Amino acid sequence: MREFRPPVQPSAMRIVVAVLLGAVLLVGGVPLVLLATSPAQVSYTLSHGILLVDSGSRMDGDRTIPLALARERRVVQLRGARRTRGTAIPGYCTGRWAYADIGAVWQATDCSGRGVLLVVAGEDLPVVVTPPDPEGFLRQLDAGADMRVVLPAGDPSLLRALPGGAVVLLLLVGGMGLATLLLGPGRMRYLVGDGRLRVNTIFSRRDWATQGMHARPHTPRVTLRVAGTAVRGYYTGWFRADGKTTRVYATDLAAGVLIDGPARVFLSPEDRAGFLAALGAEGATIDEAPRSG
Repeated sequence: MREFRPPVQPSAMRIVVAVLLGAVLLVGGVPLVLLATSPAQVSYTLSHGILLVDSGSRMDGDRTIPLALARERRVVQLRGARRTRGTAIPGYCTGRWAYADIGAVWQATDCSGRGVLLVVAGEDLPVVVTPPDPEGFLRQLDAGADMRVVLPAGDPSLLRALPGGAVVLLLLVGGMGLATLLLGPGRMRYLVGDGRLRVNTIFSRRDWATQGMHARPHTPRVTLRVAGTAVRGYYTGWFRADGKTTRVYATDLAAGVLIDGPARVFLSPEDRAGFLAALGAEGATIDEAPRSG
């Protein structure tokens, strides 16, 4: 089969869109990876007068509380819980939450209804923890004795499956988008031979019989994307061209070849005359007069 290529058009816009897409992948992917790889186990460690509250989440982090700065600590009822930014799976509730009687807090809890509230000087939000024995935990804080409390780990299956699946989907869709923008124009090919016209793009292939096909030089009057990719220098998918639904596989909309029958297809071979001659040799009807619209 004879191979024809479209011209590769330099495009700053394509590079800009690729950079923005890469930034979206990074910003969206990193938090999901951190969430999916978190141990999901809360612990409270008191040592030398400093309480370390570890949420077990790489997204929600931890809090280091010098007891000398904890100006209030008391047992509270946790009613009307509302998560504002954090993690919530059965037995594991961390991050920023709000309660009807307390207001906004940062917490590392097992989602139970009773806990200990710590109001720390210099911190924007109080800290809520849920040790198994809240009163006993307060007594140990008052005594200043070193201790470590580890809550039972929450069920990590949702914490792994949902962010992990989202990461895979994000990488798949985003990776295909980046490959299309950066490599797509150079991978587009038009192949003519064996009574067929074949169009190859980076991720797809289309094929039509040349017998009964009509082809001519053409410049679309108006092109609106219906479904597909449309950035300067790379156009694939379904478009409205000349008021009609048209499949477009082109890098240049200013000049190309319009195929009529069995489908309406617009292509942009660099060697337009050679491409039309090849189609004619395979049984297509060629109208040499270029048209616009």
